[in-house]
Amino acid sequence: GVFSSIPARYMMACMCLIGITLQYAIKAFLSVAIVAMVKTDINASVPQYSYDEDTCPGEEVSSSESEEGEFDWSDMQGVILSSYYYGYIATQLLAGRLSEIFGSKRVLGPGLFISGLMTVLGPVAARTHVGFLIATRIIVGAASGLVIPAVNNLLPKWFVPQEISFIGGTIMAGIPVGIIISMILSGVLADAGGWPLVFYFFGGLTIIFMIPWLCLAFDCPEEHPTISEVEKDYILTGTGLGNKEYNNETKKSHPVPWFEILTSWPIWVHNIMGMGYAWVSFTLLNELPTYLSQILHYKIQENGLISSLPYVSSGIGVVVSSYLSQMLRRKGYISHLTAYWIFNSISGFGSGLCLLIITFSGCDKTVIVILLVCALGTAAFYQGGSFLNHVDLGRNYTGTIAGIYLTVYNAMGVIAPLIIDMIVDKPTLSRWKIVFYVGAAVPVACTILYLLFGTIQEQCWNKLCCETEQSKPESNKQAGAI
Repeated sequence: GVFSSIPARYMMACMCLIGITLQYAIKAFLSVAIVAMVKTDINASVPQYSYDEDTCPGEEVSSSESEEGEFDWSDMQGVILSSYYYGYIATQLLAGRLSEIFGSKRVLGPGLFISGLMTVLGPVAARTHVGFLIATRIIVGAASGLVIPAVNNLLPKWFVPQEISFIGGTIMAGIPVGIIISMILSGVLADAGGWPLVFYFFGGLTIIFMIPWLCLAFDCPEEHPTISEVEKDYILTGTGLGNKEYNNETKKSHPVPWFEILTSWPIWVHNIMGMGYAWVSFTLLNELPTYLSQILHYKIQENGLISSLPYVSSGIGVVVSSYLSQMLRRKGYISHLTAYWIFNSISGFGSGLCLLIITFSGCDKTVIVILLVCALGTAAFYQGGSFLNHVDLGRNYTGTIAGIYLTVYNAMGVIAPLIIDMIVDKPTLSRWKIVFYVGAAVPVACTILYLLFGTIQEQCWNKLCCETEQSKPESNKQAGAI
């Protein structure tokens, strides 16, 4: 067949990449579409300021142009945009555990199907009442929350340690790819056919994905019907899953050490590092189109295109950093933990510096867009750093730990828009400077914490079977050499 010559693990990587791309397209499109949905009147919103004092010069917006939006939700945008994350954070931990018990195939596919279906119903919900739109977005978020924990559960089953960083990073490139596609097409679709077309397009694509997922995705190499024996042996030997004591039944029946995981300092250092990256990512994902519209005065077609540019650099940063991190470790140039330190530092300090410089850039559109591109491009180097640190710390509970991590990570998607809405009660330069100050401080502080306390040592609660204390340092040495 067409797919028979493609290694099964690469086909799995491709399916996961497409799934994450669709999930993030559905997550991101509303931040652009809402600009077309909501009535705005820029002139009326800042009557006490002149353009020379605290706003940027731009084209005058006529009253007819300012009323193009269908809904008067000027005070609700933060709530609407953050509603996705209320559902999203609620299912992260559940999704990780469900993936361990039932398998990722039965979790990810239905999650995306429900997300797509509820997205298609979005326009009807919005025109009925804003509360119904918020409810659909909460459900979309809850269903989408099943996706990345399910992928995290698949990674250690399908990819040997020598591949997992680069393959995992490439799969996670679906995040910026989905955002890029969403940002660009949302503006074009809204301009061409109205904002409901954006909902129908992305929702429909996501529903259709259920078909190839059911046909081509499998939970582990043993279940794949056409995988070669050579590839199966390579995966099972490299991951250790060929050993009876690590078989799936043992994993599924072994109780999760909840207390030990939730009170593990290395787990929380990992989680906090993720929060720093998430703050930058969610600040730009949710608020950038509004900033470009209100402050820099980009129209919606330009807005979607400009909003997508930082995610082009982010996608490049994800793949480049994942490859470099894996290559440098494989060749022995740097240790496992040193790679985390280096790439986390580029991410946290680099993105923080770029956001800080924006506050000194006034209304220079070109400089600001370049800095936004650099901010997300450097932030993406986190993928070559400790993004998959939970695999080091507790490989046998990857789904559960990823669920905890992603709950904390995505809580920033709720917190950031609400805090930014409180800061930006008027669309002025001085208010947005505060947003960028906060956006710079958070990743820098989180990175410093990881540099001081981060570790790759396998935690004692991860052991499924009793091991002697003497064997532990040796296994950690091997882990550090990967």
